[in-house]
Amino acid sequence: MTITINTKRSKKPKKKLRSYLFRFLLILLGSVFLSRSLHGQQKTSTTIKKLRIVETKPYGELVKKRGIAKPAPLMETHEVEEEEEEEAAEQNNQPSKSFTPNEAELEQIVKDLDAQVRIIKATGVIMETDAKSLQVTKKLQDATRDLLIARYGPYENKPYRIQVRLQFQESIPDFEEKGPNGEFTIEMAPPSLVPHSVFTFMEIARNYKGGGFHRVAGHVLQVMVKGGFKHLAFQEYSKEFPHKKGTVGYAGRPSGPAWYVSIENNTRNHGPGSQQKHNPYEADAAFGTVIEGFEDVILDRVKKIPGQGFVNDSKKWVLITDLVIMVEGSGPDATSDGYVEWVPKGTRKSF
Repeated sequence: MTITINTKRSKKPKKKLRSYLFRFLLILLGSVFLSRSLHGQQKTSTTIKKLRIVETKPYGELVKKRGIAKPAPLMETHEVEEEEEEEAAEQNNQPSKSFTPNEAELEQIVKDLDAQVRIIKATGVIMETDAKSLQVTKKLQDATRDLLIARYGPYENKPYRIQVRLQFQESIPDFEEKGPNGEFTIEMAPPSLVPHSVFTFMEIARNYKGGGFHRVAGHVLQVMVKGGFKHLAFQEYSKEFPHKKGTVGYAGRPSGPAWYVSIENNTRNHGPGSQQKHNPYEADAAFGTVIEGFEDVILDRVKKIPGQGFVNDSKKWVLITDLVIMVEGSGPDATSDGYVEWVPKGTRKSF
């Protein structure tokens, strides 16, 4: 009897073992991937919820709920991936949340952007045609519009107004006949066109420390302003608000805080390219129009300051004693056309 012994092992057990190992590895890898994915989503959601940082459209500055982020380096744009917040909100079946900065936070944003624009202006670049300059100035303008509303209220229905209160001195020819007092009213230009220029004058009025008409020229009557206010960060000008007769604009290069009333059409005299040859686009900023008192106060009295050009003797000036901000409002103190004197928040009366 012959016994045959098969010394070769079957390959089937090895195949089965490999198959089991392959399936185990697939399951393990899938579990790790799923775990990391869930952890990443949770981390994103938690980070967004913790920092609550959003892009404050449209000027692109980062604002924290409990303070202002450090100002961005010059020309660097910080962006927040809003998609992350939206995805996290969708997963939780909740709408995405945005944060509106308060007045103090907006003021800091405007200061930071203002500083960036001044640095660019100092380089001598023609800002009106330079893409990067236009980008930063637009951010400043957008932020300034928001700050105007936060500080002074809405302006869409009723533009801001400034009452300019005057003191005529005895040197004025009609002093005995008409006395020392006078006033005229400026209606501010639309902030949609020149927000930086409007805001600058509103701030001059809010913090007014004195000044007066001290220059008589054939085309303008110019005002000096006390108090150490900054000039404009850039020559903001809109062709939709030119230097027509009766408008007010900023004097000098850089313009402001000195300002003037145009007593004739100065669209060409103070428009683009009028003050120098280097930049054919640059112009004085026009920021308002005299709507009351132009004929009887500006032309009939202020224009009669003794002397021509810059009047050095301050006793001959027409002094500006106060700049009163008027905004939309109601109540017993409101004017017939719906304006009240602006007062800071916290001191306003309730009716």
